[in-house]
Amino acid sequence: MNCCSKRCINLVLLIIVILIFVQINILTVMMIFHLRHNNVVAINARETKIEKQDQNTKTEEWKLVIPKINVSANIQEGTNGEVINNYIGHFQETPVINGNVGLIAASAGYKENYFERLVELEEGDVIIYILGENRKEYKVTKNIEIEETDWSHLSNTDNDVLTLITGILEKPQSRRCVQAVEIE
Repeated sequence: MNCCSKRCINLVLLIIVILIFVQINILTVMMIFHLRHNNVVAINARETKIEKQDQNTKTEEWKLVIPKINVSANIQEGTNGEVINNYIGHFQETPVINGNVGLIAASAGYKENYFERLVELEEGDVIIYILGENRKEYKVTKNIEIEETDWSHLSNTDNDVLTLITGILEKPQSRRCVQAVEIE
């Protein structure tokens, strides 16, 4: 091998080493950026969660009262087991005041089974929904059994509706659905 060939090979090797070094530095910078970005996102999410918790502790009363079946319970955002174990849950996809407000509670098997007597409601029975300064009265228009996969009753409506959903102990594939319209 002549001297010129050795120089060319050394130059090519040097270029390859430089390219590898540059790629490693670029990947390192990208990883640092990604970690910092994710950390900022995590911090922002944590701050948002803390703000929401603070808002929830400062929030006004959010409650459902059904005189006929002796229910008077606080409402909490969400539909997971932890919420339903202690509160009436609010379907997050539904409005909280105007439109079709969707609520869920247990009928059996939980610490609190607020909707265990929902089947007893009849047309015309009154349900009171309270959110802060807003107090609305609804009258029951429907008390039916639906399939567990039927979420159509939670669809948005032009008028103010309250939709209550619970499980049916003897029928795991079915749900109890009570709908009530606002009394004008």
